[in-house]
Amino acid sequence: MNNIQRAKLDTCNRVKEYNTKYATNLATITEYATEKTAFDNAYTIINNATQVQARTTGATTDAVEKAKQTMVNTTVKFALRAAVKAKQLGNLTLANHLNHPITYFSNATKTLAVQRAKEIKQQLTNNLATLTNITAANITDITNAINTYDTIKDSPILDNQAKTASGTNALPPAFAAAFNAIDNMHDLITSYFFNTANKHMVDEFALAKQIITTGIHHTGVEGTITKSGKPLIGTKLSILGTDKQTQTDKDGHYLITKIQPGDYTIQVNINETDTQTKNIYISKGSFAIADFNIA
Repeated sequence: MNNIQRAKLDTCNRVKEYNTKYATNLATITEYATEKTAFDNAYTIINNATQVQARTTGATTDAVEKAKQTMVNTTVKFALRAAVKAKQLGNLTLANHLNHPITYFSNATKTLAVQRAKEIKQQLTNNLATLTNITAANITDITNAINTYDTIKDSPILDNQAKTASGTNALPPAFAAAFNAIDNMHDLITSYFFNTANKHMVDEFALAKQIITTGIHHTGVEGTITKSGKPLIGTKLSILGTDKQTQTDKDGHYLITKIQPGDYTIQVNINETDTQTKNIYISKGSFAIADFNIA
């Protein structure tokens, strides 16, 4: 799951808790049962899809994170040890090349983290004769850690990209269904309790609809842009008639937030001469899904 999907799941969990907390009050709304059933069905799909996405054909997300951490820890351990020896030898240039905090690797993107670890390994290899507190076996340890991480680091991403391209990624349509039901539940709660002693229920549900972890509301559009099943990275798109624009990330995913409800046209700029458009409708308090699959 990406960060936006995790935030959406957070909201779904809050709505789930809300429905349990106010079950007695909500039972007085005849139409509410239908929307709750739709939400619960979507919620089940989301939970199942989340568990499946964590299991890929290559490696689990946890396995990738552990492999990265092992690479980082192994590289930093020997690099810092070598940096001390370089300082003792008066080679401050080499010491500076080797002396990096863990965050120099752990906060880097996957590819950049591997590149930085390889650069450190090369520095150690080139100066093995003078860095007497480093052995060839230590460098082998770094090499093995790098290779292990480099081999599996893209497995979850590639798996999710394949699911999105093939239309088998269950999360986007499930979230769309969940938030359609949430939107309807919100309107029902407002209409029944706004001018009653239970007005606090309206405010509490509105709070539950918010994406707490990112501070933005569920109003906007998101989707993926692919070409022949592969994600298009850095593709620019805009909402015609507004100042809203963005570009796709490394997974071909885009997100535009804080859009007023209404009808819009999204324009995707494939290149200087090729553009594609898609009409969408954004309802109050929800995200529209607009995917583009370029032939």
